[in-house]
Amino acid sequence: ETSGNLAAQIGNNSYYHLDGAFGGALSDRFAARLAFTLTESDGWQENENPAGEDLSSTSTGAARFSLRYRGEDGLDATLRLFTARSSPKAIGAINYGLGPGGTNAFGINPRVSPFTGRAYDAHQGAYDRSGDIEVRGDGGYLTINKPIGSLTLTSVTSYLTGSFENLVDGDGSIADLLHLDFLSDTEEFAQDLRLATDGTGPFNAIVGLYYFKDDIDVRTLYRLFAGAAVLDQTYNQQRTSVAAYADGAWDVSPQWTIYAGLRFTRDEGEITNFRVTPTIPVQPPVGYDDSDPTGRIGVRYQPNDDLTLYAQFARGYRSSAINGGALTNPADLNVAEPETLDSFEVGLKSTLNDRVRFNASAFSYDFTNQQFINVVGIGNQQLVNAGQSSIRGIELELTAAVTSDFQISAGLGLLDSEYETLILNGVDLSGNELIEAPGVNANVAADYTVPLAGGELALHFDATYVGEQFFSAFNDAPPFDNIQADSFWESNARVAWSPGNGRFEVSAWVKNLGDNDEITGAQIDPTTGTVFTTVPYPRRYGVGLSYRY
Repeated sequence: ETSGNLAAQIGNNSYYHLDGAFGGALSDRFAARLAFTLTESDGWQENENPAGEDLSSTSTGAARFSLRYRGEDGLDATLRLFTARSSPKAIGAINYGLGPGGTNAFGINPRVSPFTGRAYDAHQGAYDRSGDIEVRGDGGYLTINKPIGSLTLTSVTSYLTGSFENLVDGDGSIADLLHLDFLSDTEEFAQDLRLATDGTGPFNAIVGLYYFKDDIDVRTLYRLFAGAAVLDQTYNQQRTSVAAYADGAWDVSPQWTIYAGLRFTRDEGEITNFRVTPTIPVQPPVGYDDSDPTGRIGVRYQPNDDLTLYAQFARGYRSSAINGGALTNPADLNVAEPETLDSFEVGLKSTLNDRVRFNASAFSYDFTNQQFINVVGIGNQQLVNAGQSSIRGIELELTAAVTSDFQISAGLGLLDSEYETLILNGVDLSGNELIEAPGVNANVAADYTVPLAGGELALHFDATYVGEQFFSAFNDAPPFDNIQADSFWESNARVAWSPGNGRFEVSAWVKNLGDNDEITGAQIDPTTGTVFTTVPYPRRYGVGLSYRY
């Protein structure tokens, strides 16, 4: 049968969105489907500069064509081809000066209008460039499943190419203090080949081989102090990853299951032709060659259909990384050591009755050589390892059907994070909290449906709470006290009506209902005397119409 859907939305700030899909059988063996999405909106960040444009706009489009074949011998193959384009204006930076009166290195306060002298709110500014972005991606995936007795052989092959251009007003002001141009071209190939049992016996397993390779050409331009200093950085990076893996589960009894997995990975990476004009001449190739076993082992106990208890240990690994951000010192073109993670987790999943589900878990993460960027200033970006760091936490989830028409859900997460061994710029930061690791996070949601006008009215509300967090390993030590976020709530609401057949739906929605503008990321730059921050999109609202057939 032929089936499909089509949806449209319009909202404030000239926002509109279209998406849809349709497809069906072409013959007894073949079926096809075409899907697309398109989103546009004006900039959400007002640019008071009359010679510029508003920033943080939206302009994206993508399409995917899928072709499926099912043979008499059980062969099942699906080819997916996609293309994607994006050309918005860059996210509007909300920069704060570190100098007297909030001024930057040019003596300009980015958060005060140069035209009227009034203070800007979180979605206003005066920018001397509008920050064009161009992103292109094309590629495809081929998935083949072939039964072999009680086993299934699966092959997943992917290939994609892409390009990226982002022209950023790094100082967030009308002054030509810092402009950043990020440009790259990439090509990527991956192959996964695996064999799995059919899941009918007490023991089931999957074994496989994996290969990945990407090739990236990078160019970054830094223009400082009205072009008085221009740094032109270029290099090529190639990476390959090869892995063999196995994972299995054994039902020891109707109540007990033991599961385990093992993966051996070898990663290679190399940067060639690295140079920064005029500060760093062409450098010899810099690379790494890592290999590491990772895996997991755990046990599940299910005394009845309503309760599952589990405990597991897992070892994770991230390969070495090369500091492509070196700008003035050849020694900064370094390789960070591989990062490893030991995680312990215990928990339960339960159905308390027909209407209530409750899940809980407690976990402990121990990092060794955790990788992160230490930005000392333009021209001095370091890729470093934190010797030891840890996260301890608890997560709770509750879902309840209060009535057949009213459902609520809630979640709570508590984190305790710490750099146990870390020295940066000669300062011992042991005991500080990890970057972007709020101590508390929570979420609530409610859905209510009522009969109305021969159909059904659906009401939805959700809210998320995020506690205080730091964006620097220095936490709140001056001047880094300027790059931390206070706690915030962010909520959304939606109301929709659909007739009895459920094919049509008319809706109205609001996102960021409380107009939250707490910063979502920050980075300090002593060279230009600024703090670079970003904030969420402001309150948005609109209506939608969808149809399914």
